[in-house]
Amino acid sequence: MGLPHLDLDTLFWGAGWTPVDAVIFQKRAREALGAETWIADGNYGGPVGEMLLGHAELAIWLDLPLRTCLPRLLKRSFRRATRGEELFAGNQETFGHLFARDSILLWGPAHHRQHRRRWRHHLGPNKPHELAVLHLTRSTAVAPALRDMSLLPPAARTVAPCRTP
Repeated sequence: MGLPHLDLDTLFWGAGWTPVDAVIFQKRAREALGAETWIADGNYGGPVGEMLLGHAELAIWLDLPLRTCLPRLLKRSFRRATRGEELFAGNQETFGHLFARDSILLWGPAHHRQHRRRWRHHLGPNKPHELAVLHLTRSTAVAPALRDMSLLPPAARTVAPCRTP
């Protein structure tokens, strides 16, 4: 979309997978949200989540089932660990980290239902604000819905080659 990307994890995590102080996290988010345009991703509640919703024009709620999210989490995490990808603040997912007690592989499934409840409150039919919400519950609906809203370029059309005798 060509918009500046705001990754909330980049604002939240410090070196050694240590969360930054809450005041610093809020300050970083406030500064980033001061830009004229942006697109943000993350699953944060509290003051930063409220701040984000207060500055947004549209919330795209990817409310996907655990059976969709978990395989993607596993694939992404194992790929990152295998490649030694740096994520933010010098942090990397390692195989040791993936199998630790505080692993994202355990945290994700353990918090999935809680996050869905929280976002249902903030983004569902009885939401406490007027923010427009695009609620997507199937991964196959994401690209078409975003294209319909001109948030993705049109799908490339393929044309079969012409065969001449």
